[in-house]
Amino acid sequence: MGYVIRIRPKPAKPLAIVLAPVASFALAFFVGGLLMVWAGVDPISGYTAFVSGSLTTFPGFMQTLVQATLFMLMATGIAISNRAGVLNVGAEGQYIVGAILATYVAVELQQTLHPALVVVLAMLLAAVGGALWAAIPGVLRGYMNVNEVVTTVILNWLAYRILQWIIRGPLRLPGPQLYPMSPPVTATLPILEPSSGLNAGLVIAVALAVFSYFLLFNTEVGFKIRVTGSNPDLARYAGFGVERVIVLSMGYSGALAGIAGGVEVLGNLHYLFEGISIGLGYTSIIVSLVARDHPLGVIAASIMFGTIYSGSSFLQTATHLTYTFSKALEGLIYLFVLVTTLFAFYEIKLVKVS
Repeated sequence: MGYVIRIRPKPAKPLAIVLAPVASFALAFFVGGLLMVWAGVDPISGYTAFVSGSLTTFPGFMQTLVQATLFMLMATGIAISNRAGVLNVGAEGQYIVGAILATYVAVELQQTLHPALVVVLAMLLAAVGGALWAAIPGVLRGYMNVNEVVTTVILNWLAYRILQWIIRGPLRLPGPQLYPMSPPVTATLPILEPSSGLNAGLVIAVALAVFSYFLLFNTEVGFKIRVTGSNPDLARYAGFGVERVIVLSMGYSGALAGIAGGVEVLGNLHYLFEGISIGLGYTSIIVSLVARDHPLGVIAASIMFGTIYSGSSFLQTATHLTYTFSKALEGLIYLFVLVTTLFAFYEIKLVKVS
């Protein structure tokens, strides 16, 4: 005899959809304000910098969109795999693989081919690499019933170790540097707004989110994904090929994470280094949760999380707080967003089991 916590989605009330993120921000800002007072900083000036640096000024909002682009790509993919009943915790690793392959193609071909062709080839290989990296846990889950959370976490670690080896070996820029990095990438995505570096990655992310919406709700494949996630036994009875659906959804999710890696290298950084892995894939899981695994909802949720990410950096600069403090505040917001989303959109019960 024992107890388990059972979490199930419940119908969302329109008011809850609006109030959940508002409540999470209010709670996080209140607790963060107390921490700032404790640290000897005026919370009003701190939050003024947070908002102006991420929303109310043009450069700040552009920087928010730069960050939202990566969240949008990875969270859209995670939403698709979640709809199939598969939890892709491996977006971080798939993102790294995409970044590595995009860098390799760009560095090897940018001196011989037209830049536009190099960008297309690099982004395609990034997508394929991310898809194949995600297909491994998809196959293990679909055909062997191996828990995908375990395999994706292991593959995240492996992808990071490969990144370290690549940067210190085959792709290392010759000569002394402060830290290992690749040669510069000169074949880059088109820039939309020069001062912030906002690039065509945003267009790609929005287009893929819209495409994913139509794929999920207006195609036979999307119908199979949704049925497999909600009732796998019914999907098997209907002959949907649950195993193939799981692998397909994981591959699609990985492809979008790989594209995010390509966008980071070809659009934002223009080189590859170890610091490219900063946990964006894990944060994207929360983004998808807030969006309730809806591709169009991911667009709005990504902008919200982009605001948090860029705003915390401006808060740190304006108040001279430490990097760890600003990241702690950022983490508080994520925590409250997660908690309020769970209580607003999910039914949580303690169930007795024998």
